[in-house]
Amino acid sequence: MDELDRNLERQMRSQERQLMAVRLTLAALAAVALVAFRETLPSTPALLALVGAVVVYSLALWWLSNRFPTREVAIVGTALDMAAVTVAVYVVPWAVDAYLLYSLVVLGAALRFGLAASVWSSLVCSALYATVVLLGADAAGAARALLPVRLVYLVGIGLAAGLFARVVLGRAMEVAQLRTRLVQEERERRREHEEALLSQLAHDFGSNLDRDATVTAIVHGTGNVMGDLAALWLVEPDQGALALADVVGRDEALCARVRELAVVRAPRMGEGVIGRAAATATTVLVGPEPRPVADQGDPDGISALGLHSLLAVPIIGRGRVRGVLVAASAGGAPIGEGERRLAEASAERAGPALENAALWAELQEQMASEHEAQRVKDDFLSIVSHELRTPLTSISGYSQLLERRLRDRGEAAKELEQMRVIREQAGRMRRLVEDLLDVSRIDRRGGVTVEPEAMDLVEELFAVVTRTERQHPDRKVELTAPASLPVEADRDRIAQVLTNLVDNAVKYSPEGGPVTIHASRIGDEVEVRVADEGVGIPEGLRERVFDLFVQADGDGPQRRFGGLGLGLYITRAIVEGHGGTVRVEANREAGSGTVLVVRLPVTARLRRLGPEPPAAGEPPSFVVRRSSR
Repeated sequence: MDELDRNLERQMRSQERQLMAVRLTLAALAAVALVAFRETLPSTPALLALVGAVVVYSLALWWLSNRFPTREVAIVGTALDMAAVTVAVYVVPWAVDAYLLYSLVVLGAALRFGLAASVWSSLVCSALYATVVLLGADAAGAARALLPVRLVYLVGIGLAAGLFARVVLGRAMEVAQLRTRLVQEERERRREHEEALLSQLAHDFGSNLDRDATVTAIVHGTGNVMGDLAALWLVEPDQGALALADVVGRDEALCARVRELAVVRAPRMGEGVIGRAAATATTVLVGPEPRPVADQGDPDGISALGLHSLLAVPIIGRGRVRGVLVAASAGGAPIGEGERRLAEASAERAGPALENAALWAELQEQMASEHEAQRVKDDFLSIVSHELRTPLTSISGYSQLLERRLRDRGEAAKELEQMRVIREQAGRMRRLVEDLLDVSRIDRRGGVTVEPEAMDLVEELFAVVTRTERQHPDRKVELTAPASLPVEADRDRIAQVLTNLVDNAVKYSPEGGPVTIHASRIGDEVEVRVADEGVGIPEGLRERVFDLFVQADGDGPQRRFGGLGLGLYITRAIVEGHGGTVRVEANREAGSGTVLVVRLPVTARLRRLGPEPPAAGEPPSFVVRRSSR
């Protein structure tokens, strides 16, 4: 049934009850008159019985109008009225004007059903009256003589009442349509207002990931439109209790009392209205009729605050109750279905907001913990590296001194070889210490410091080749490069990159395997390609070899070639610090092995490094660096 039909039904029911009231009033007046003149009026007992019947069926019709469509009840009432008037005319044939009671029946039909029903009822009443007159005891009397005139009168009454009712019903239809339109417009305005409010609330809820800001947005956003006060209770983790997060309302004194009660007696899961909403994850509304009754201990403050109605709506995030949104009235506008619908919609949007705030808080704690662990690790690496430098410097210095003394003795060749091994291992360990310090700097600042200067890349390449062949006499390193490749770069850092690349090629090549280096200029960049014919790097691992502690021969104890996996990690940091790139390719020309390709701009494009480690709660530096690549 649409809104117009409902309005028409309500209007017809009201009209039918008014007619029932008129019928009962007339019956009461008739009963009083019959009792008053019972000595002079014949057939008084029969008339009183008829009046009693009218009262009974009028009350029955009133009861039926609450359970059946009003139109059907009105048809039954019209038929009963016709029968009652016919009986009355038959019982009192001496009352020559009794037929006028039919006019009331016709008028009632006209008001109920309109013109057609009015004319139809007048014809039925005329037929009934004519039957009573023609079959009655006074068939040859005055009533029969006046029958034609009275029949014409009844039909005329039916026509006139129908025309009048047509105007009245038409106006009633217009009123019903206007009322329907107004109701629909008001409903549409309310819906638009609620949608705008909920949209604003959703925006406010999601605009900040901070927990306190989210709680404030939820409570203040809903507190202005629901009852005398609004509060948010959050479920305490692993305690089964609820804690008051915030409360707002029109009466600050009332809000202060809520805060005081929350300190003294906070609701627990399953206790009171708020606790039941949290425990069952369903909305609970009590009051205003009947007035809410406080549970034992008054956990909701119903008695202490004098609440007339209380609404508790659970806020659910990721399948569990995060809190309870509460609205209450203490004498102002009661909490009704409109407020309930709005509160449930608000709670539905508040759930993800609280969940996101909780996740953000957990992420901040995790980031702070990771940052602290990173700081401790960096401090440890820095301290250990600096502490190792002193003994390493002593070992290198004294080994060189002993080597010079032994060189003066011709028979000390074996000792000289041993001192050379000591010096080389001390140099290897010193380079490892420097690598650890570089890793610490990279993690702290997101990169390495680069101090570019004009240099010739080919000179550095020749120096690296010479040093490699001296350290590995069994290896042949082939260099293909132009006479000169001038670049602007950090000489020491570039030498470190080239050394790492060549050492990596030598380490993963078979004994005596060739290593080739090709350098050239391509546009505004120079490219260096270092190739070996060793074990190669699987395609799925080629990007990961530049990560910290990753090597091509596996992790941990499974490594065959030793090392910590720092060289390529530092290499990428240095190359990217110059604005260049480094990548791994398969050595397709040789059929096996790997090619490490470095591209550097002729003029260094330096990266801006952070001056200090990030603050607690911010993503660690290695997260920022990796996401920015």
